[in-house]
Amino acid sequence: MDITSPSLDKFPIYARLGVHEVWRYDGERMTILVLEGSDYAKTAESIVLPPVTSKVLTDFVEKIKSVERKAWLKEVREWSRENTGTSSRTRPYLSCGQRSEGSCSPRLTL
Repeated sequence: MDITSPSLDKFPIYARLGVHEVWRYDGERMTILVLEGSDYAKTAESIVLPPVTSKVLTDFVEKIKSVERKAWLKEVREWSRENTGTSSRTRPYLSCGQRSEGSCSPRLTL
């Protein structure tokens, strides 16, 4: 996830490193960008975590501004269970130590 304002300048670096997906927050909404060749293109749904959409990410980012962290984490976990059919406690997280199709996946823990 990228929340820095000059992040567009970093996209060529991300592409050279083989980062397949970038989530970018512009202060108002999350955008999911996927690597296509040497450039990034907007997409509505994550290729790394298919139930995740730009709208879902935006909603979660906005919600953390108004609720306590513990309540927010509970809501994220509940969403994950409802939308993936698994418990976040039993679902393995992605890490760069686990390679899929020759690519390094981001670490995600909920």
